[in-house]
Amino acid sequence: MQTAVNMLAIAQGVWSKALETARVIVDATSGAGRDTLYLAQHKQPHAHIYAFDVQPTAMLKTKKTTEAFREDITYVLDSHENISQVVADKLDLVVFNLGYLPGGDHSITTVPKVTVKAVENVMKQLAVNGVISIMVYPGHPAGKEEGVHLMLLLEELPKEEYSVVKCQLTNHDSTAPYLYLVEKVK
Repeated sequence: MQTAVNMLAIAQGVWSKALETARVIVDATSGAGRDTLYLAQHKQPHAHIYAFDVQPTAMLKTKKTTEAFREDITYVLDSHENISQVVADKLDLVVFNLGYLPGGDHSITTVPKVTVKAVENVMKQLAVNGVISIMVYPGHPAGKEEGVHLMLLLEELPKEEYSVVKCQLTNHDSTAPYLYLVEKVK
């Protein structure tokens, strides 16, 4: 079993650093609420979280998982492409965990076109030193397509403005999840 070299551990390490100063945090795909819970448990007292999901079932799961932190979270039943319509402030940390709701209907997935638009939108709103974390699941057709579209977007970002890291297990199957980390540097 992987303990240190897995995508979630790497992502959480970056989130922890960003959470030291983050004031506005977005879980763009709250799903069952596990990432939202982690963010709530590790954020500073002055920070606020916005949890987005399009599925009512997912939002109910997120609310149940994060019940103890409900005062620090705004739950938004809407697409992540509409983050800027809900949150007016600069964003310090944005977390995307793409794919489908674990234990849910696997035919309902994040959609490449919508996800790319969401990432483009939050990049415009990202604070300097703000971070976007994107977990990609290429083991299903929509996830594989999302990964391709995200790569095309992210590899063209100007290095003077953004640093982009792709974390991928190179000795695993090509369907293994991988992680993009984007930091706005200017």
